[in-house]
Amino acid sequence: MAYKLLVISYILIGSLGDKVKDGLLKSFKISGLAYGTLLPGGPPMHYDEPIKIEKRRCPLKFFISLFFIMCFLQGEAQAQLLKDKILIGRVEWVEMPDLKIKHKARIDTGAKTTSLHAVNIEEVEQRGELFVKFQTVDNEGKTVEVVRKVDATQKVSNTAGHVSKRYVIKEKIKIGPVEREILINLNNRTNMDYKFLVGRNLLLGRFIVDVARSHVLGD
Repeated sequence: MAYKLLVISYILIGSLGDKVKDGLLKSFKISGLAYGTLLPGGPPMHYDEPIKIEKRRCPLKFFISLFFIMCFLQGEAQAQLLKDKILIGRVEWVEMPDLKIKHKARIDTGAKTTSLHAVNIEEVEQRGELFVKFQTVDNEGKTVEVVRKVDATQKVSNTAGHVSKRYVIKEKIKIGPVEREILINLNNRTNMDYKFLVGRNLLLGRFIVDVARSHVLGD
């Protein structure tokens, strides 16, 4: 990265006139460094005090160089961003390690919160705190009974305008190499193809979704 910045500095300074170039280096007080160290072929120089740069118009070459350098830096930033994220498809396997449950989940970038299938939900109180007891299923259809502390409740309206109350719990979720503890709302997904829906609160900052593909992370 330091080498790239040095090259960029060389291009920018090289696009300026000699008089502006010399004054610019003086104003930076490059103490102990030689001009020839930064720009090959330049005479050795050493300045302890900044001097005023004579005002003059920057040539068109400078602005053209600046434009291409900005495009280069933007491309570098985007490439690094993509490099740090994991590509997934519209359907992927997710695990709930603490419950030992594995689900084939639908990836939904339009959903804010991740959702888990739950039925027979009951409120229970433990040590003065609100918990919920509910039943869910694993990928083979086996019923699993779960008790979890209620972190929050949500009011959700469907496309028909019907408003329902959903309990929200915290649970560890693993997708590919990433494991996170996130908020999950409980919802009766009996009539839905997927019993687990991955929302943005699990995806944000770590994944890129290719909706044209499925099981990118493996079957």
